[in-house]
Amino acid sequence: MKLYNKMRILFLFLMLFLVFSSCTKFSDDSPIEYKESVKELNGSWRIIKASRNGTDITEQFDFSKFKISFNSDKTYLLENYIPFLVKTDGTWSLDDPNYPFNLVFKENGSDVVMVSAFNYPIVNGKRQISLSFSPGCPSNIYTYVLEEVTNE
Repeated sequence: MKLYNKMRILFLFLMLFLVFSSCTKFSDDSPIEYKESVKELNGSWRIIKASRNGTDITEQFDFSKFKISFNSDKTYLLENYIPFLVKTDGTWSLDDPNYPFNLVFKENGSDVVMVSAFNYPIVNGKRQISLSFSPGCPSNIYTYVLEEVTNE
């Protein structure tokens, strides 16, 4: 066998040795767990954008006075009512604390629950809440984007 072929075989064995000896196995007794954080809504939120059926209506109505406060005891308080999913204070819950798709409202003194589609993005470094709901007529879908009030 020529020296060139012997060098190629030796190089191939060396590469295979390096590839197999550098691999590490994950141990079954220490699995890696990935957990999504629980969504925290506690605080006061204001509407920064509103749309109806995809049309922006933010400038057509004064949303500036409206505020909703989500409390850690799962109650909410409304200030300066506007057309919203609920009209009075009550309780709230998420359909799943880690991967929520819906925010559920229940007004005080009522057995009826109202459900809003829920999104919880971070936009420009700030947490937002996006709620989509139909407050009566099913052909009208409102989407409110809320941002936490930080200067109270």
